[in-house]
Amino acid sequence: MTFVYKKWEQVCRFFKEKGVYSIPAQEVQGNADQYLVLKHDVETNVKRAYNIAKIEHKYGHRGSYYVQAYLLKNQKNLILLKKIQEMGHEISYHYDVMDSNKGDMEKALIEFEENRKSFEENGFLIKTVCQHGNPVIERKGYTSNRDFFRSERVQELYPNLSDIMVDYAQKKGLQYTYYSDAGRKFKLIFDPFNNDLVNSDDKNIVYENLESLLASINVEGGNIISIHPHRWTKLYITYLFHATFFYSAKFIAKILIKIPFIKRILEKHYNLAKKF
Repeated sequence: MTFVYKKWEQVCRFFKEKGVYSIPAQEVQGNADQYLVLKHDVETNVKRAYNIAKIEHKYGHRGSYYVQAYLLKNQKNLILLKKIQEMGHEISYHYDVMDSNKGDMEKALIEFEENRKSFEENGFLIKTVCQHGNPVIERKGYTSNRDFFRSERVQELYPNLSDIMVDYAQKKGLQYTYYSDAGRKFKLIFDPFNNDLVNSDDKNIVYENLESLLASINVEGGNIISIHPHRWTKLYITYLFHATFFYSAKFIAKILIKIPFIKRILEKHYNLAKKF
């Protein structure tokens, strides 16, 4: 499956023709039976997120854009993010404070609060968040970034926030089917809340093409479709180049990560993985 903009237009058009329109995660009402959230993990390249946002706006959809905090430091990014927000999309925080602080909860709390304030000072009110997964991190004493919102202390400090991958469904009283373009393949994720604790990859459904994905979606229920905008491009040839580079880098990383000193280097520079 190629991730080019006209394919995302096909997704947006499909739901519009069904009379179903995406709304931001923060606006989904508790105990709702039918809803759609187009979710985006913005880890790099805000311009591509803006391109995706324009496509959704064209078809009457409003999505949720979870943005890495470091991207706010660039003025050009801020301008684009505010334009995305002006279209009615949600701009919020894509955090990885457990990984960046090696599982130290005290440091993670400080970083999270600093970044939360940064978002709100720039006009982005934080109501829902989403954790980031880092594929080259070896974690000791914690499972993933989700452990942050699994913490009772964090729940007490932020009772009005919810993490899409931890407690959003529970707090809202929702059930939904979760689709993701993780690994550059669209998948129905079997257990999105616990797949960092239990390996459920063998139960995920992988779709070979967009048509099979759309055919499987029950538009009468709750659905979240998660994508990484930096992986989507205008031209097929551009996508093919990036995808080839991604799979090559992934293959090499799997070999190198078995070498202890290389593994330590990769862990120190895990942020590079966001570029792919």
